[in-house]
Amino acid sequence: MNIDEYIYELRETIITAKLNYDVWRVYTGEDTRPRYIDVINRYVEFFSVSHHAHFVATVITLYRLYETRENTYNIPTLLRIMAKEPRVKKRELLDEANEMYEHIKPLWRKVSILRNNAFGHRSNMYAVDEVFEKAGITPNELNNLITITENLLNKIGTSWSGKTYAFNRNCRNDTIRVLSDLASTGGLALTTASS
Repeated sequence: MNIDEYIYELRETIITAKLNYDVWRVYTGEDTRPRYIDVINRYVEFFSVSHHAHFVATVITLYRLYETRENTYNIPTLLRIMAKEPRVKKRELLDEANEMYEHIKPLWRKVSILRNNAFGHRSNMYAVDEVFEKAGITPNELNNLITITENLLNKIGTSWSGKTYAFNRNCRNDTIRVLSDLASTGGLALTTASS
């Protein structure tokens, strides 16, 4: 197994989760939604679908990071593989990574409830609002899971190769610029272009 490839795949997954979360939070955030509600309502079908798609992408990618199947790229399997690898440079960092993983499992279980009952599968036992109530996850908890996962992956990277990754990609500013542009043109540019 190529551990470098494994770490790369997991980094790409958390970046995908973060970028989708950024877009979703601009649509739903208390600091942004009120500023752009007129634009969102002007293109209600588009933003309704986009809102849903970015939330589902966040949930699915966060779920994927912590699932326990051995035939997929996931953190629990990587930690087990690395525990057996004699070339791990700093065992104490790997121990810290395992502690972090244990600490964030309750947040992942909340994501798992959403994924397994509303998005990856659609349970016929619960209405969607019941699934959300059962999960009880907040936007801040999703963000915390993303941040802690970035830190966890850097612990793993440090213990394996001494390398860390700057998780500095952000989609928030681009999303705000798109909404601001739509608000400033009143949608005229799009209407003219489609005529």
